[in-house]
Amino acid sequence: MSKLIEARGLYYQTDSGALVFEGLDAEFYAGEKAAIIGPLGSGKAALLRLLMGLDRPQKGRVYLFGKEIDALKRFELDTLRQGIGIVFENASLISNLKVVENVMLPLQYHTDLTLDAVMERAVSLLESVGYRGDVWALPGPLPSYTKKTIALARAMVLDPAIMIYDRLMEGLDMHQSLQLLKFADAFHKAKKDRLSIIIANDEGDIKDTMPDRILHIENRRLF
Repeated sequence: MSKLIEARGLYYQTDSGALVFEGLDAEFYAGEKAAIIGPLGSGKAALLRLLMGLDRPQKGRVYLFGKEIDALKRFELDTLRQGIGIVFENASLISNLKVVENVMLPLQYHTDLTLDAVMERAVSLLESVGYRGDVWALPGPLPSYTKKTIALARAMVLDPAIMIYDRLMEGLDMHQSLQLLKFADAFHKAKKDRLSIIIANDEGDIKDTMPDRILHIENRRLF
C-alpha cells in the first residue's frame, strides 16, 4: 500500500509556548481506515492542521501524496488538498449559502462542470447521505445531525482519495451516529484505495467504526 500521508519527527509549539508534539511520526496508507484517539487538549486539531499544511511544525516534515509540504508552492498545496475531504465536528457550513450551494461550492471552484451538472451532482449526493429537506434552505436553523449530513455530502463531492472525520459522532444519538457511519463506510468502500481517518476523543466513540488501526496521542507522540 502506498503512503498518502506521512509525518516525520514533528516538533510543534503553539504561539503561547505550549509544547504539543515532540518527535511525532505517523504514516497513513491508501485503502486503510485509521482512527486517531486523544482526550480533549491532546492536540488532535493541531495534528490535523499540520497534516493538511495549514500550520507548519518548528521541526520535522509532512508529506502529502508523497510530496513534502514545505517544498510546495501555495497553488501546488491547494491542488493537493482537493484530494482531501473533511467533515468537521461543527460541520463548518457557510451560513449565508443554501444547503445545496454549500455542496456545490467545491465543484464550482475546482471543476469545469456546467452549472446544471454541478447542481445535479450536489443534489444526488445530498440524497445519498439521507438529506430529505429543502435543498434551498439556509443551514443555520437545521439540527446538528442534518448539518453533518450536508457536510458529509460536501466532503464527498470531489471524490477525494482521503476522507477525514473530525469527531463525526459528537453530539449525536446512537441512531444518528450509526446512520452517518453507514454512509461514511459505503463511501470508503466505493474507492479501492481511499484512506479514511477518524478522529475521536476516546475508543468508545469509534466502537462502531471498525478501523484497521487505532492510534493514540500520548506524551506528545502518536502510538
